[in-house]
Amino acid sequence: QIRRPGGLDQSHNGRIMHPVQHRHQHPAVDAASTLAWLVTAGADAIVTDTPRNWLAEPRPAPAAPIVVPRPVIQASAAAPIAAPVNAAALAATDLAALDAALVAFAHPLRLAVTAPRLLTGNTASGIIVLGDVPEGGDTPLSRLTARILAAIGLTPENSAFGHLLPWELPAGRPPRPEEIAAFAPFRARAFELAAPKLVLAFGERAAALSGASRGIASIRGQWLAIGNVPALATFHPRILLNQPELKRLAWADLQAFAARIETLT
Repeated sequence: QIRRPGGLDQSHNGRIMHPVQHRHQHPAVDAASTLAWLVTAGADAIVTDTPRNWLAEPRPAPAAPIVVPRPVIQASAAAPIAAPVNAAALAATDLAALDAALVAFAHPLRLAVTAPRLLTGNTASGIIVLGDVPEGGDTPLSRLTARILAAIGLTPENSAFGHLLPWELPAGRPPRPEEIAAFAPFRARAFELAAPKLVLAFGERAAALSGASRGIASIRGQWLAIGNVPALATFHPRILLNQPELKRLAWADLQAFAARIETLT
């Protein structure tokens, strides 16, 4: 309990402490002087979250921790693989000469006993169906691909089939970025010689020739551009073999491509 200031009163028994009676002081002035006395005494808060010993010596402030700055490491994006310059590919004046340049191209993927299949079919049709690698023989994948294209009226007689690589890959593995880049000059020259008007891109690797970097699930059904050629991205038939529930979406893409073909005639 906090006692208010007291005064001294004389009595016959000696000095006795009595509360001072401020009879003529204004209540507001009296309250202000009492508050000032409380603040001076250190009671500057009515209630706090934790108990406090107002008579204890103040604790010294803790020393600030020493912060050692870490070195700033600049994140560097992976540099794209540049396409090499191939003089033989640039010098090819027709697709036969381009195939001859491919046969002479010293690359680990080259199959001496197999003709390159960078672009086959009716190369003058104005339509290229672009995949990643050629499929060999009569396989479930080759049969599904033929049925998919036949559903919108495309055959080797009225369209061309292009690939990112001209030969099959061992063990059916997907092509590596450096392999795709190695054949870029041949691929670019094939497009220049065939001069397509429309491209159907099977899978995200083929669609990536447009500069698209997202997955095929994000870009399927969208019209892109490979060079200045309109290209529609859709699922590769290889995906449809493993996930047949995606055939409905692929069929919608194929119908959109077929409708665009009608505008060419």
